[in-house]
Amino acid sequence: MSERRILAIPGPIIFEPHVLRSISIGHLSHMSSEFVWLFAEVLGGLRRLLFVDDDYKVVVLAGSGTLAMEAGVSNFIDKGSRVLVVSNGVFGDRFVELLSQYPVEVDVLKVDEPGEVVSSEKIFSKLSEEDYDLVTVTHVDTSTGVRHPIEELGAFLKDKETLLVVDGVCSVAGEEIRMRDWGIDVVLTGSQKAIGVPPGLAILWLSPKAIEKLDKTKGKCAPYYMNLCRWLSIMRSYENLKPKYFATPAVNLIVGLHESLELIFKEGLEDRFKRHRILAESFRKAMVEIGLKVMAKKEDIAASTVTAVYLPEKVQLSSFLKGMLKRNVVVAGGIYPEIKDRYFRVGHMGPANANDVISIIAAIERTLHDLGLKIQLGSGVGAAQEVLAKHEY
Repeated sequence: MSERRILAIPGPIIFEPHVLRSISIGHLSHMSSEFVWLFAEVLGGLRRLLFVDDDYKVVVLAGSGTLAMEAGVSNFIDKGSRVLVVSNGVFGDRFVELLSQYPVEVDVLKVDEPGEVVSSEKIFSKLSEEDYDLVTVTHVDTSTGVRHPIEELGAFLKDKETLLVVDGVCSVAGEEIRMRDWGIDVVLTGSQKAIGVPPGLAILWLSPKAIEKLDKTKGKCAPYYMNLCRWLSIMRSYENLKPKYFATPAVNLIVGLHESLELIFKEGLEDRFKRHRILAESFRKAMVEIGLKVMAKKEDIAASTVTAVYLPEKVQLSSFLKGMLKRNVVVAGGIYPEIKDRYFRVGHMGPANANDVISIIAAIERTLHDLGLKIQLGSGVGAAQEVLAKHEY
């Protein structure tokens, strides 16, 4: 196998060379004027990414997306708080497992089958019947490749006391999120997916309503390191160009985040979201043309960052993954428990381009052909090319 390969899993992704070079800057103090200025720039850029202003606060921690999930709920609960978890897949379920560690009451709304999203009508009905302190929802569930219409849920909760917490780990910087306009109170993500920075940063955005709630809870249910009351003062100080210490930030990754944000804004957010939509559409059309079934049951809930695809019954996942690796393409297996061996997942986010997607599709065709599936080689590539040509891409 060549060292040159396409990493097509839903995170970590292939990172831009500029970002990787920036991370290898060498020695830089987290208290230096150079880093303080850079961190302030990063915090401002992250607001811009979600279309919000200075009244929305951003916190950047050293940690994973899962740490961001826990910080995003534990800071806004008290003993006896009621939480509604809207789960469209494995990462929606993770909120349930996470919250089981806290003295709160949790209700769950789940999909009937993978590839669906919980309907807005079902959620609104539940919220009309009962009161909740928090509602959590995963914007794009990496396990199934579905995108939840969070703007509908945000509009419903906008004038209520209930906080809307959105897991944007697999969507931020690849899917549009207008945090203020859509009435979202907490957005959380990690660095290793569409934002385009190696793993290690947990990022949270807080609305004024969330900050008001935090003033009441004081984050007393949150673990010591994750208490956002402590971190907000640190972020505020850096934005005022004054270094302040609580725990050492991931200096090199934050430098990389600064570089990645510059590349994102150079492309332009609207153009970036459009590119993600076009690449995702071309990949899905290719899979259908080959004769495979995309897990997302409807086009309007199919994510722009990741696609889950069922394998033919006679094809074993292990053989498929091995065949793809032989062709220098790394894709991910399934993780939805009941069907994890029946499907694979492909990430097409961050700096992914049309040539990457075409190469991935071609490798899928050759792998399936080699495994005995009767397909017309080039059919998927052709279908993808038609989509790309339609959009003049």
